[in-house]
Amino acid sequence: MRADYLEINSSVSNHRLKIKKVVADITLTAEDSGSIVLVNPTAATTVTLPTLANAGSGWYCKIIATEDAAATDGSMDAIINVDMGSGTNLANIGQVHEVDGTAGDFAVANDDFFVITAAGSPGDYADFWTDGTRWYFQGFVKDLSDSSVSANATTIA
Repeated sequence: MRADYLEINSSVSNHRLKIKKVVADITLTAEDSGSIVLVNPTAATTVTLPTLANAGSGWYCKIIATEDAAATDGSMDAIINVDMGSGTNLANIGQVHEVDGTAGDFAVANDDFFVITAAGSPGDYADFWTDGTRWYFQGFVKDLSDSSVSANATTIA
């Protein structure tokens, strides 16, 4: 019997989002593609994207900074690093935009991390995807001085 488009067994549409909650360092895998990763760090936390060989073309995730308590501007209290293949000089491509009105930021050579500092705000996020040869990303944050792309794992520079 043929499945209807909106049925879960249709292989065409999923009814549920894949949510992954993270509080400590984690390396994502090929199976995590399509996930929304909610990161509520208890200490400096690194989310490592899979190697390009393991991710393959079409891998995607969204990483969002979150807090369990009521969120306020600049209340992350711990650093979140998203490692897009540090040390491999992949020439990652992407932009980060902020709500405070600054022009934005974009990846340059050796920008291997998306960093949300301890002064970042819950809700700061970035989408990551790959064509199998490099990482692409788009970020939206409260303030670029607190969350942006970086060549460093724990600071914005």
